[in-house]
Amino acid sequence: MRKITIKELQQAVASHRDEDAYKKIFIGFYQPLLHFANSLVKNMESSEEIVSDVMMNIWEMQEGLDRVIDLKIYLYRAVKNRSLNHLTRNQKYTIWDIENLDVAMDPSLYSADPENILLNKELKEEIFYTIKILPPKCQMAYKLVREDGLSYKEVAGIMDISVKTVDRHLNNALHKLVSSLKVNSN
Repeated sequence: MRKITIKELQQAVASHRDEDAYKKIFIGFYQPLLHFANSLVKNMESSEEIVSDVMMNIWEMQEGLDRVIDLKIYLYRAVKNRSLNHLTRNQKYTIWDIENLDVAMDPSLYSADPENILLNKELKEEIFYTIKILPPKCQMAYKLVREDGLSYKEVAGIMDISVKTVDRHLNNALHKLVSSLKVNSN
């Protein structure tokens, strides 16, 4: 049995208003988008509302959904923009500067794979706190690639930066991690 692609689901929703295809898109993207929204707004109820609004917008787009080139990037970018709008509206920012955005990192995700299970608690905490003090855009790139498993190209599309800039952000993060771990191991 062949696996249905996101593009095929997207076309089924756009062309045929296929509720099963929409449900698969919703289920496949809801949790990662919720985690991403919550890392920005730091409020689960608001995050749920943001993601639900974005997902409802997908259904309401109808034929316009066919013009979306990469649905995954579109959804992450829409969640990012709605999250920033939410912060601007509810925290009365007059100008929202992404440079000041503190992206929440999930320390529990660093124990998910076998290699990290071997790391002791102290080392995991050191990694988490080193990442936490990175510049916000660097944190966001690191989070999207390392925690959410997105490609550099997808992250570049979401953050509206070049792939080389994503790579530079991740290299900066890794250099700071290595430096921090060297200092603390001495």
